[in-house]
Amino acid sequence: MEHFIDAYISELRKARDEKTVEKKSYLLKHFLEYSDDLPSFSRREIFSFYEYLKGKNLKDTTIRDVFKEVRLFYEWLSEQGIEIEFDQKALRKLFQSKKAQEALKSKKKYYSDEEINLILNAIRGAVEGVPAKHPIYYVLTIFLLCSGLRISEAVKVRKKDFEVKRILTEEGKEKEVWFVKVREGKFSKERKALIYFFKPEWKKIFEEKLKRLKPDDLFFTYSVKYPKSVKTYTLTDRTAKWFYWKLEKELREKGYDLEVNAHRFRNTYITKLATKGFPVNLIAEWSGHSRISTTMDVYMEAEKERQMEVILEKI
Repeated sequence: MEHFIDAYISELRKARDEKTVEKKSYLLKHFLEYSDDLPSFSRREIFSFYEYLKGKNLKDTTIRDVFKEVRLFYEWLSEQGIEIEFDQKALRKLFQSKKAQEALKSKKKYYSDEEINLILNAIRGAVEGVPAKHPIYYVLTIFLLCSGLRISEAVKVRKKDFEVKRILTEEGKEKEVWFVKVREGKFSKERKALIYFFKPEWKKIFEEKLKRLKPDDLFFTYSVKYPKSVKTYTLTDRTAKWFYWKLEKELREKGYDLEVNAHRFRNTYITKLATKGFPVNLIAEWSGHSRISTTMDVYMEAEKERQMEVILEKI
């Protein structure tokens, strides 16, 4: 999303004074901190973003200004041919209501196993009415789920960035531990992230793909066969985000009420590692969070949801 905002700010500089542009940049920073992707601002997402801004102790006037700027940004995206939902009616109702806080609903930040299977099956063409996609998107989705990388980081990974360590367990058995080096992370920081394959067959997919690549090759390079030729492409973050946006639209048309975006894959990674007992400080380091509280927020919300599910089962 960052490059879209940069392009938007560059356009503004051509027509607005620097002071106005600085204010708009400041307002959009709150949005950039909220999500790595371009979310569809449905009623629920608007309430979620409102709750997030209130949690930062911003004044009501500032919150209104943030929403106004995000709406203008989405209108600009529409002019560029990128149509993303922004429910202005829901936004008006939010600020008109004196009991806006009571209307807020927490937004689920991670995917259940059933939702992951639905997305992967849709990519494979195993969901009725949804045509199969190029296999590279299946690999990308698994990678995002197993590494917790942002899309902008994932598309820059090369073969040489993968590292497989073999360690001996207390029982004397050899185990493989996979890491990936993130060379161009957020805020230009380098880090290593643990790759945790939640299904054994997913590791085999990566092993096979790595065999076909040279050390400096980008991992998300793929080929498309045409009638008289074969062309090679490399995924970009814009292409990947556009893909997930279109996949969500296809699933909704078939009656599946499910948001499909890379940030939820990232949160799923955090949640799954936390529930498997990994220390939160390590998860924060692997995820590239500058504050451990960001990691804890994702984990604690998942814990609350699971507790509520248990309560409902017992009622």
